[in-house]
Formats: sequence, structure tokens, C-alpha cells
Amino acid sequence: MKKKFIFAAVLAINLTACSFFNSNEIENTTNEITDGEYSCNVTLTGGSGKATVESPAKVLVEGEEKTVQLVWSSSHYDYMLVDDVKYDNEAAVDENSVFTIPFSEFDETFIVIGDTTAMSTPHEIEYELTVYAPGEEVESGTKESTATKADSDDSYSLGNLKFKESLELDYAKDFTVDYYTDDSNGEYAFITITGASVNQYFLRPLQDSDAEISGLSDNIQVLSDIDKTYLVSTSVMDLIVNTDSLDSIKFSGTDSKDWYVDEAASAIKAGDILYAGKYSAPDYELLVSDGCNFAIENTMIYHNPEVKEKLESLGIPVMVETSSYETSPLGRLEWIKLYGVLYGKLDAATEVFDAQVARTKAVMDMEETGLTVAFFSVNSNGQITVRKNGDYISSMIDMAGGTYVPENLSNSEDALSTMKISMEDFYIGAVDADILIYNSTIEGELESVDDLIASAPSLADFKAVKNKNVYCLREGYFQKTTSVAEFIEELHLILTDSYKSGECFYKLKE
Repeated sequence: MKKKFIFAAVLAINLTACSFFNSNEIENTTNEITDGEYSCNVTLTGGSGKATVESPAKVLVEGEEKTVQLVWSSSHYDYMLVDDVKYDNEAAVDENSVFTIPFSEFDETFIVIGDTTAMSTPHEIEYELTVYAPGEEVESGTKESTATKADSDDSYSLGNLKFKESLELDYAKDFTVDYYTDDSNGEYAFITITGASVNQYFLRPLQDSDAEISGLSDNIQVLSDIDKTYLVSTSVMDLIVNTDSLDSIKFSGTDSKDWYVDEAASAIKAGDILYAGKYSAPDYELLVSDGCNFAIENTMIYHNPEVKEKLESLGIPVMVETSSYETSPLGRLEWIKLYGVLYGKLDAATEVFDAQVARTKAVMDMEETGLTVAFFSVNSNGQITVRKNGDYISSMIDMAGGTYVPENLSNSEDALSTMKISMEDFYIGAVDADILIYNSTIEGELESVDDLIASAPSLADFKAVKNKNVYCLREGYFQKTTSVAEFIEELHLILTDSYKSGECFYKLKE
């Protein structure tokens, strides 16, 4: 009995303890909290009650300073105010809003303001936020994080289907396609999507068959007809267009004015594709009345799991694409083969992919330039947003013959491929960079070097500014998923002082 009591006590402590990532011993919350990184419960109240933040959240303690990283359930928050100090959104376009803000004390509620752009005009909303000390439980009745995902189920059964072969993939790691046949030799594509905490399984019939499938497990979604797809993930549209599959897209989660893929914008304006609401607020009535039979989401839907559940309850299968977890640029691009399989355009998809790979390898076979490249943006607080080392943008810089700086940035695996650093840290790591590339997708496009220096005067000291080697990535690039080779080719021309103009970059005016 004594052993059982001790085990129960230990278990209870483990269940309530807050994670401490520095591998230090977790202090009892009645003692002083040591410096380090923690995962702590947070609660947010106020507003309409619809917006939430992920809990637990990452907390950093450094001496008397404490910060918490808030990941919102919406992508429409552009800044937060804490004690009248403004903090800008750290997330990339179309990712849920992320802010790192300071706080004074654990377990004490304080006021924050979030500015939302979800309405017709931006609107500041007041919230009450509490960051609980390591080990503290949230009071019962508090709303749980909407980022919680379903338990992963890695087991499945394909019943009486027989394995035939697998689709060969060279770079992609987070999906597979295996071909099966039934008793009448009817062929099926069995699709597995990984990358997130939930494995997804889909069966796509590739031809008509009278044979009956028996023993298929419930966690496999059968995709019989997908000619009226609701496309929410913006990164997929360019892949669809380049496989000539646009006629299967009948609904969009992005309106025409926000598309940089011309074919998509034109189709919406012509009424061939209907705007059916963003990922968190789809127009269910429109989707049902017009016969939507498939939805392609990205991982943001996991912040609103009730939406996914509602779509599925209406008989609309939902696929959550996880290409953003691919660290290889060519791995992301190889997802074009998945959509080729789904929409019967695999030959076209393979042709596009192979052409991009050939062009990319041609640049990679060239001699490295030995030049360094910094890729960044500046927010209104003067903080610098950079890509992490190993991110696909920094990888493309390396593939183009350059070296990404600053070096030794965190490549920790989390939901973001970007991170914020101080101007001082960026200065130290990139002041001697040969090329500066401004990322317009976060803060908007710039016209001139003077505009850049106005945002951060210290940039005037940078070697690339003095040598007039400052460029801007065009605002719509991140919707141009098939432009891997274009990015690498154009950047190589920049590195070799041969660049004139292109679809990815432009040089800032002097």
C-alpha cells in the first residue's frame, strides 16, 4: 500500500509539473523560479470570447525579466499593446499571429490589447491575460487550447486490397502514395500524410470498379469525387494551377484581392471559383448547397478543430497538408505529385517537378560564390525578423551559391520558421553581409534604400548598403510554390552581379 501511495504521489507531481527545457531540476513553485525556458499555462479572457491563445505557452525567465510567447487562434492580429508599448506580429503571412510580450508576475492578471484586422477596419480589443507559474494548474472550467489535436492513430487496415507499388519520392518526407488493387484489378492510391501529430489516411479510386472493398478501417477517408474542392491552403493553389487542375477547385478560402496567383484571382472574379470564407469561418451553407466534396486545409485548422469536425460532419472530407514541415525546398515542391495523383495529373506534376529540379541542380553544380546573404525584415519596434538556419529559405540561399547569415540561429523545431532578434544581434551577424534581401511578405514592399534606412538607421553601416547590393523579395512570392528554381537562379545572378530583373526579386532604388 505504501508503494502505491508513493507512486500515486509521484504521478500527481509529474502531471502538474511545468516543463523546463534547460534540463535543470524543476523548482517547487513556492521557491524562486530560476532562469530558463518553461512551458506554462496561460488564460485569456475578454473580447467576444472567440479568440484564444495556445496553452501552455513558452515562457522565458532571465533575471527580473519574463516574457511569454502567445500563439493566437487567428492570423488577423497585427500588433499587441502592453503598458502602451507596441509589439508586432512575428508570424509569416497566413500563419496564426504570434507575439512575444513581457509580463511582471506569475499568477497575476494583467491587461493587454490586441489589434485585429478581421473586421472591416482594424480594431483594438482589450483582454485580460494570466501567466501561471511553473507547476500551476489552470482553474477548472477554463477553456482549453484550441490547438489541441486528436490522438494519433498509426494503425490502419486496407482490408482486401492488395499492394502493388509505391510512388517514388526523392525529397518529400511528410507524405507517401502507395498503389493498391482490388479483386477486379481496380487501382487505388493510398495516401498517408504525416508531419503533424496526427497521421492522415486517404484512399483515392483511380478508376471505376465493381469490386467490393471489405475490411477498410474507419480512419481511412475515401475520396470518390473531388471535383468541387474547397481550397484553403494558399501554398497549394500554384501547384494546382501548374498541373492544370484548376477546374476541380470550386471554392476558395482566400478572396480574389488577396491572391498573387493570377489564375486563381481571375477565376474568382469570373465566378468560376466561389469565395467560401477563410479557414476559421467557412460558409457552410454555400459549401453544402453547391456540393463541396473535398477540403484542403493547412495546419492552421488545428487551432480551430471544431471547423474541421463540422466540415466532416457535413460529409466533406478534410485533408490537412503539412508541406510547411518540409525543410527541403524541393521537398515542399514535390508535394505537387500528391495533387497530381489526386486530380489525375501525375504526368504533368512530374514534368513540372523534374524541370525545377534540373534547373536547381544546374545552379548547384556551379562554383560557390563565397558571398554572404542576409534575409530579413524590420518591424515598427526596430526588431529584426530573420529565418532560422535550416529553414527552406536559408537552404535556397545556400543552393544558389551563397552563405546565409547571421549564422548559428536557432533551428529548434516549433511552429515558426522565423525568429526575432535585436538590431544589435543582427548588426553583429550581418553588418558585413555582401547582399541584403528584405522580406516584403511580412512588413510590405520597400521602394528605396532610403526607405530601408528610415526603418532602421543602423543599416546605413552595413556593407551591402554601402555597396548598393540591397534587394527586396516580391510580396507575392510565398504563394508561388513552384518558383523554387526561379528563386535560386535569380539569387545566383545577384550573387554574380549579373541580375537585371525577374519575378522573385527587385533591387531597391538608391
